[in-house]
Amino acid sequence: MNGNGFWLIVVAALAAYMGTSWERARRAGSDARLTRQRMSRLRATAGRERLHALMIAAAALAVIMLIGSLG
Repeated sequence: MNGNGFWLIVVAALAAYMGTSWERARRAGSDARLTRQRMSRLRATAGRERLHALMIAAAALAVIMLIGSLG
């Protein structure tokens, strides 16, 4: 094999390596975006759940106070 064939193989291997690196980087970027969206949805859901729990506790306290004032 002459020098040109060697360099052709080297360039082909480099192109294949860069292609897989590019694909991995692209996937990591899209995965990060999906993870951020998922986390923001989870935070919003957790906030709603905390609000619901607070409303239930306030309603229960109001009922207990109402029963106490009637008795």
